[in-house]
Amino acid sequence: MKESKCIICNETAEIVIENFNGYKEGEKFNIYHCSLCNTSFASPHEVDDKIYDYIYSHAQIVPGYNRYAVYANEIKNQKNALNYLAGKEAMYFAIRNLFSEFPNKKIKILEVGSGLGYLTYAIDEQGFDIKGLDISAKAIESSRKHFGENFICDDVHNYSLHNPEKFDVVVLTEVIEHVPCPKDFCNLLLNLLKPQGKLIITTPNKSAYPKNELWYTELPPVHLTWFSEDSFKKISQKLNTGIQFFDFSGFNKKHIDITKYKYYSRYIKRNKMHPTLAADGSLLHPTGPATNKFKKIRSILKKKLRIIIDPFLIRFFTDKSYPGRNNILCVILQKK
Repeated sequence: MKESKCIICNETAEIVIENFNGYKEGEKFNIYHCSLCNTSFASPHEVDDKIYDYIYSHAQIVPGYNRYAVYANEIKNQKNALNYLAGKEAMYFAIRNLFSEFPNKKIKILEVGSGLGYLTYAIDEQGFDIKGLDISAKAIESSRKHFGENFICDDVHNYSLHNPEKFDVVVLTEVIEHVPCPKDFCNLLLNLLKPQGKLIITTPNKSAYPKNELWYTELPPVHLTWFSEDSFKKISQKLNTGIQFFDFSGFNKKHIDITKYKYYSRYIKRNKMHPTLAADGSLLHPTGPATNKFKKIRSILKKKLRIIIDPFLIRFFTDKSYPGRNNILCVILQKK
């Protein structure tokens, strides 16, 4: 089929890439794009639970996910866990800043898709009443082992059904792009919120990339949807919520965002995306922390060099048209 209904706005979406590489070798997907809400999505639009079981079981060596294992291992040694995360990535910077605006620490918070548990731990350390929810038994087992009992293993649909209007804030970092029915998923999360409650979502931001770039996020079926700011405006409209986008200006002043480079589109065309898993499900190119003395020295030198170079790159080679936009999108949907 050359056309399909957009999963966000239900208007016509056109096929823009055929036989696109999947996360596992040999799997192919078609990529559709809706020009009305600037949303790209993969077909088949289905979750593969076996892939996530593998990722959670081998988080320390899976490219892109190994950093989460590092955070989980390092976070208890930090003086301020949330500040530590905020210095690492834009999404945690947004979460830290948004939570600093909540003077009442007695509010009830739920992190959905809590994964290895370190963000729930970091927010709990600030004195907030928070629970972490994840469908993965492996993830919850690891979270409880390292960070205590503030974690629940359950499906969002079932948990939402039995806990209506229980929370003041629901946090969802880098999860929405993995689910097959994002609009319905958001509706379930809104059901968990009290009136005027806030749903905080972070996800890769298609709006930050060139318009002709139709898929530059994790390969399907790990990521099923690539959202833009317009995607969430449509979701907000259909679910009748308030909407606000986090301003990343403070983060962007000190961090490079590669998507803002003038020649970024040329860069990504030279670096085609390849599968992460072999056809038998094994990892094609394991990664992880430096394992020998030479690699550790090289890593230290690289960090020191970036301290000198990065400020110049940020100042001279980034687009100033949208100073508050980042390649990570943080949207706040407020229940009415």
